[in-house]
Amino acid sequence: MKSILRRELGSPLILGLVGSLFIALGSLAVGWLGPGSNVRSWAFIDALRSNVFLVHAATIVVIAASLLLVIAWLKLGVQLRSNPADALRRVIVAAGVWAVPLIVAVPLYSRDLFAYVGQGRLMVGGFNPYLDGISAIQGWFNIGVDPLWASAKTPYGPVYLWIEQVVVGSVGTSPITAVAIFRLIAVLGVAGIAFYAYRIARLRGLDPSQVLWLVLGSPIIMFNFIVGGHNDALMLAFLIAGMYYAMIKRPIIGTILVTLAIGVKPIALIALPVIGIIWAGQNRTVRSTIKYWVATAAISFAILGVLGYAMNVGFGWIFTLATPGAVAHWYAPINILAIGLGGAFGAVGLDGEIGANIIKYTAMALMAVIVVWLMLTKRNIDPMMRLSFAFAALVLSSAVIHPWYAAWVIVLFAVSGVRAGLQTHLIVSASIFFACVSIAEGMDISDAVQGDVGAAILRTVIISGGAIALIAAYCIHEDLSIALLRQRIREARQRWAVSRASTGTSRRASGRPASHPAKTLTKP
Repeated sequence: MKSILRRELGSPLILGLVGSLFIALGSLAVGWLGPGSNVRSWAFIDALRSNVFLVHAATIVVIAASLLLVIAWLKLGVQLRSNPADALRRVIVAAGVWAVPLIVAVPLYSRDLFAYVGQGRLMVGGFNPYLDGISAIQGWFNIGVDPLWASAKTPYGPVYLWIEQVVVGSVGTSPITAVAIFRLIAVLGVAGIAFYAYRIARLRGLDPSQVLWLVLGSPIIMFNFIVGGHNDALMLAFLIAGMYYAMIKRPIIGTILVTLAIGVKPIALIALPVIGIIWAGQNRTVRSTIKYWVATAAISFAILGVLGYAMNVGFGWIFTLATPGAVAHWYAPINILAIGLGGAFGAVGLDGEIGANIIKYTAMALMAVIVVWLMLTKRNIDPMMRLSFAFAALVLSSAVIHPWYAAWVIVLFAVSGVRAGLQTHLIVSASIFFACVSIAEGMDISDAVQGDVGAAILRTVIISGGAIALIAAYCIHEDLSIALLRQRIREARQRWAVSRASTGTSRRASGRPASHPAKTLTKP
């Protein structure tokens, strides 16, 4: 009996539930609340937030509980591989159980939910969010919006602006109710992602349990879409649904759904050419591909145009796509290079900003080249992989990589099909890293606590140490030693050499020189 109880208490389901419960409890003291929120005056909340010791304790609790949820997710993945029986049900149940406490937690990891409230008030007040920042409305600071974005134009499409207007117009001056509704919309988005990810997995012959482990149970999804309530969940749901319907030969429905994704976040625009490629079929030509690109663009822009006209905001979102670029992240590769070249310029007496901009603009140009090549090449590249690599190029070329941007790439690659081995290890390691970055995004703690250098160092040590320990433990468990990786690289090279040799032999046997193979036109 004791062994059974010990095994059950150590199960991923229970570990993750404990983590989620403590995240929700800790959020009462350090979750984001607007400065003007009447919740702050509740006796229990006020007692928690006014006690420095309790705030310190709650901060550590949230960090530790978040790391525990990551551990539960990793342990669930190990169990699924070792015991695949009934794996799909176990993933869905675990993700659902973990999500329940998080749905009612005070917002953590991001303040974007409050930005949605502010933009909704702009819409209700007759302002144009593509021209006016949230600071245009009275009392904007009391909502809880991050001051960094107070004057920024919205980067969202007309569909989400309409949702913001309807939600805020329905609840009036209650930001807490509006925040709850926006989070519920994000949760529905996660459900949509899971539903269509499952259907695409079945369609493509992938293991649905492994796909849903990456796109439903992942801590990146839990932290950023369930707790953080980011509208990226809704964008991805429409995007993946659109790809699914295009794959089952319903391209018009697919185009409409991708248009809705663009209407939430315009970055989904990258998917339109992929819908056209699928619509053109296996035997497509350049002319037929262009024809279907024109058709998808015409349908999409007509819908967006009607929405923009009806809401009196037009196509303003086209001119605000660079809004998130106002910040930069230390871990973004382009930002690291930009800082390095900028520093080198400064060391020789030149303007460091010029050096940084050279890197950033070069990266943007390279990204554009990669995306255009992915859409134009006649190589036999799977459409979902085209889309996944296009999103990856976009994210990696940016100096800004929010954790929820990483979620785009991880979800799309998971749905495209991640092979066991190196591909899975990369996805899992990235998930651990960006989950820990999410934890470090900050919490709503008092100025007195924020100014405590010792506490700040302790938080940094716990998060950084946790991330390193989790990745190291995963590598050790999967036996990902440097020697083993080198051995696998050598094996891959040997297989490639054998493949080339056999190809050369077959060409010589057919009478064609191996060094000058006949040119063939590959199917898309």
